[in-house]
Amino acid sequence: MPVTDISELRKRRQAKQTKNLIIKVFIILLICGAALIAALTKDMWMPYFKGILTNIPENLSSEETAEMSEGKFPLKVEGGSGFQLMDMDGSLALLDESRFHVYSTDGKVMNERQHTYANPILCVSGSKALIYDEGGRDFSLESKYKNIYSKTADDVIYLAKLSESDYAAVVTRSDKYLAMLKIYDPMGNPIFTYFSYDSRIINVTFNENSSGCIVTVLSAEGGQLISRMKRFDFNDTEPMWESDGVATLALDVEFTDDGIIMIGDTVSAGFTRDGELVSQYTYSDPITDYNTSGKISAVITENSDIRKTELISFIGADCSSPVVISLDEEAKKVYTDNSQVYILNDSGIKIFSSDGILNGEILLEDDFDDFCKCSKYIFLLGYDSVNRISFSG
Repeated sequence: MPVTDISELRKRRQAKQTKNLIIKVFIILLICGAALIAALTKDMWMPYFKGILTNIPENLSSEETAEMSEGKFPLKVEGGSGFQLMDMDGSLALLDESRFHVYSTDGKVMNERQHTYANPILCVSGSKALIYDEGGRDFSLESKYKNIYSKTADDVIYLAKLSESDYAAVVTRSDKYLAMLKIYDPMGNPIFTYFSYDSRIINVTFNENSSGCIVTVLSAEGGQLISRMKRFDFNDTEPMWESDGVATLALDVEFTDDGIIMIGDTVSAGFTRDGELVSQYTYSDPITDYNTSGKISAVITENSDIRKTELISFIGADCSSPVVISLDEEAKKVYTDNSQVYILNDSGIKIFSSDGILNGEILLEDDFDDFCKCSKYIFLLGYDSVNRISFSG
């Protein structure tokens, strides 16, 4: 069943993590039970086992696995869910249910601050982090070393974004209108406001110099959800242009070198810089994760009934002929940079080139729920810790 709300995708990811945790606990209980039975009956089977052990050769080979860092790693975090891990200009930003942390790549604490947000969301761009309380009214801008500002919105926040130049977009809703967008400069001063009375704002994408943005809105037409983009300059409240609608729930919109790409829950679409729709690709199965670097965009789709998982990747804004790869395992997360796509699964991380060639695989002994590529390292988020492996690819 396709996603019908942006928050629904988060709920589905959370449900999958909870399911995996229950399975792990069940397996541990089985192992403990088997170990107890083995201990009680060791006099019966130990003599046979010793005979077998003496015949095993010493030079058994095994697949090489990634070597975990030592020293300050693993970083210990309170066990649970809802952690968010992101690269912050060569440092590691970590947000949990009660604290915001910034670590150097060596694990040294650079910034640590407690928050009281009920549903904290982390957004990182460049060397700053925007933290907001989804469903609340508070938000703050953080650097690697200190808090820049903390503010309270007039109404309930359901979306916020941060530009490379530290401009913040905060979207709220109230009884008077479906959505209001307010843009703040790097010091927290409001510089632009847009009210949407007939459609909900579901995404904000800043242009390269933060002088304007694309506002993506959602409406219902003929029984279908329609996503449409509006381009604004912050010197004018009237849009520069408005795109054609696409029958999907837009999850992300990004500028590319050759246009604009919209990643939807059922369709990905490519546009010119003037908002003209030029290409589309419809997924055959529900989307479970996505990521885009602007140069490469990647979508993971899954059909659990037939155990089918696919990686779909797009170069730039061209959605007419993506690279589609069948994966032999469920994919937990996908990450893209300017040249490669990274897939996290139960075995480890697979690395694909932009044209779909498998460039390498990192085998991991433990299970991880999320990961982030930062500098020459990959950071891995487990249930109650963050670990680090070196990566030069």
